[in-house]
Amino acid sequence: MSKVQRVALLSNPEGPGSLAELPRIRAFCAQHPQVFHYEVEDARQVSEAMRSIARVRPTLLAINGGKSTIEAALAELKQFGAAPPPVEVIADGNVDALRRLVERAA
Repeated sequence: MSKVQRVALLSNPEGPGSLAELPRIRAFCAQHPQVFHYEVEDARQVSEAMRSIARVRPTLLAINGGKSTIEAALAELKQFGAAPPPVEVIADGNVDALRRLVERAA
């Protein structure tokens, strides 16, 4: 029996493109139980988000957010201990990019 690979998605829809895609991202995540989706509204919430994300032990961390969210998430990779997962940035909340990441992690 193979282990399901879990993708964690940290979303902070700061830009208009990302905000417009958020309903599609939510729908995609609802259809893919291997995606753990954590939404924040401000980069100051990233530390708490990363603690929760670290607990699910993802094999890949995807970030949907702007520069401040990305920088905050990278600064919190220590939450994963010595072996953080690979990190990918999803530009403007592109659902197709998220789909490719989930397929690659499967």
